[in-house]
Amino acid sequence: MLGFSLILSRWLSPRARFGFRGGTMLSCAILGCVVLLSTASFASDKKQLPMVRWTAGAPGCTFERTDDGHFRWTMTGSDLSVNIMLDSQELKKHRFYRLLGMYVAVIYSGKDKFEFPADLRLDFIRHHDVLEGYEDPAQLSNTLQNDIDTKVFQTERKIKKDPKTSEEKTTLLREYEKDASEFIEFLSTQGLDPNTVMLTPGNPEAHGWVFFATKNKWIGPWKDREDFMLSVWMKDKIWQFPISLPPSESDVTLRKQSD
Repeated sequence: MLGFSLILSRWLSPRARFGFRGGTMLSCAILGCVVLLSTASFASDKKQLPMVRWTAGAPGCTFERTDDGHFRWTMTGSDLSVNIMLDSQELKKHRFYRLLGMYVAVIYSGKDKFEFPADLRLDFIRHHDVLEGYEDPAQLSNTLQNDIDTKVFQTERKIKKDPKTSEEKTTLLREYEKDASEFIEFLSTQGLDPNTVMLTPGNPEAHGWVFFATKNKWIGPWKDREDFMLSVWMKDKIWQFPISLPPSESDVTLRKQSD
């Protein structure tokens, strides 16, 4: 099975390097997971699709806490595996725009082809069930680039008014530009492609980072425990991942038993 090597840029806090190691994926059928009919809607999308939910201990559903401090939820079907990974310190990070990020990998093991539209939606359960789609990497980069330009303009104006602050303000500006440029580069190289990808035996994987906006009047400060529901919408079904930070005691216990 494919492995992943991810390098986190300087904009992450705490700033560190970690690896996402692929393991042997379960080949169990997904029938053990809870299957229901979805009546969920997002914006104007009111289609009803079969829904499969990750359930601790069910065949094809696994949870891991990696040695480098990350949580990983995996759900595996007959020819498809979806992996969701979050840093255990995710809620303490200080990213641009207070974004919440996670890594997603979709791996197709069938012999034909599978159409994967990158459509992920996150329900902030403890914050009035606010539902957010993930940020388009290109649009997010454009927004940040515009903010860099604005920051440069504002800094130059302040220096003209008070030349004595030139060194201090220039230093802060350069740090901001560096962090922002690294984030933009990260988005362009590590962000999940928002376009539909056709997975085949020759191109079996779609993966990348996704970021969700949290600057919503209904989403206040993080609580000691946060519960989310990540929905991975596909052409003919929806896979759901109930995610908690920190994970529930039953998930942690399950992982210890499997060691």
